[in-house]
Amino acid sequence: MLLNIKKYYFLLFFIISSIIVVGAYVLEYLYNFPPCKLCIYQRIPYFLILLVCLTSFFMEYRNIHFYTIFFLLVASFLIASFHSLVERGLVKYDSGCSSSTNDFDSIEDLRVHLESVALTKCDEIIFSILGLSLANINSLISFSLVLFNIYFILKLYGSKN
Repeated sequence: MLLNIKKYYFLLFFIISSIIVVGAYVLEYLYNFPPCKLCIYQRIPYFLILLVCLTSFFMEYRNIHFYTIFFLLVASFLIASFHSLVERGLVKYDSGCSSSTNDFDSIEDLRVHLESVALTKCDEIIFSILGLSLANINSLISFSLVLFNIYFILKLYGSKN
């Protein structure tokens, strides 16, 4: 079974990453849920995983691809977890991406602030499933995939006893 997973590992991660990226774009363009800055940052590791998988299809089997995907999943987990903390108000993030109000000295200060602020705020949950935001769901998916990778690498390269 382990050899089957090894054989289809990159195809599996290509499909998973594709589903996640396509799902994000479907929510953005078809259902009109615009992403915030952190939502866009969460897509970057998945695009890089797609790139690693594509290169692995055309290259000889290399261990570096496994480890690259592992570190990209860890990065995805960290970004999604940070975004989850921002959404729940446990961590402060850049004022251009939050709905915090400032005391403005003049109308011009308010205008400048409003022009620099994104339409969608990082600290507001605009879409949730069963009380979980998309950042929470991404965090859980990334963590699950990190655990899968750890298990796979330990089984594949661990002790052969």
